Formats: sequence, structure tokens, C-alpha cells
Amino acid sequence: MVSCVARLGLTLCHINWKRGARRGVLTLTIDKETGVTLDDCEKTTHAVETFLDGLDVPGFNEMPYSLEVSSPGLDRPMFTVADCERFQGRRVTAQLTVKVDGASRLKGILEKVDGDLVTILDEDQHRRYTVRFGDAKVIRLVPEL
Repeated sequence: MVSCVARLGLTLCHINWKRGARRGVLTLTIDKETGVTLDDCEKTTHAVETFLDGLDVPGFNEMPYSLEVSSPGLDRPMFTVADCERFQGRRVTAQLTVKVDGASRLKGILEKVDGDLVTILDEDQHRRYTVRFGDAKVIRLVPEL
């Protein structure tokens, strides 16, 4: 699936599968440097549908599902440490699964990425917090409008 998305000049950022009572939902998040267009989503949908239809996995093609393709959006989540490196210097919000010095929510500049450690200069507390990327439930960009 990654290669059929890459052939379109796009990056597959995230795959999510939700099993429903009657049908599943397969959601793909795609990206590219210049931003994702509706045309990119449509082309990806057709390419991935063709790919999935060609799979010979017992039971898979009989399982009803919907395919959704979207961009990460303006408030994009950081799916990987590499995403954090790419957006270093930008404003983010972070929800932590493990509190750091009593804080579980941060908002400020993503200052530094060192291995799997992410440092955020919190604008409310006026202090730096360094957290393990894996200890964040989600880190999102704050849209710059």
C-alpha cells in the first residue's frame, strides 16, 4: 500500500482500522510537502481500492468496509519523531499520558528533538518540558492562520 501511495508522489503517514458492527472503516492519512489536495485524495482512493481488490487474503475481500483518505489537516498530529523534527520551531499542543512535573497538557514551541525526547517551551508556564515521544497521547500543530 505504501508503494502505491508513493507512486502518486505522496507519503502515507498513518493507517487506522476501526471495526464496526456491520462494516469496518479503513482510514489513510496522506501528505506531501506542498499540501494535499482533493485530487490527491481521489487518486489515492482509486489506487488503494485497486490494490486492495487485488489482494488474495482469505475473507478480506468479503468483509464490508469503507475507505477514507484524508490529509493530516492544519492541526496535524505528529505520528512519528520524524514529524516532530520536521516541525521543530512551530507551536504545538501536547496531551501527555505520563505527567511531567505535574503537567499533562502543554502548549508552546516545539524547541528540540533529541532521539525520542521532545522539548516544548510551554507558553503558559514559561518553562521547558522534555518528554518522551511515547509518553504523549498526541502532539498537534497549532494552525498558523
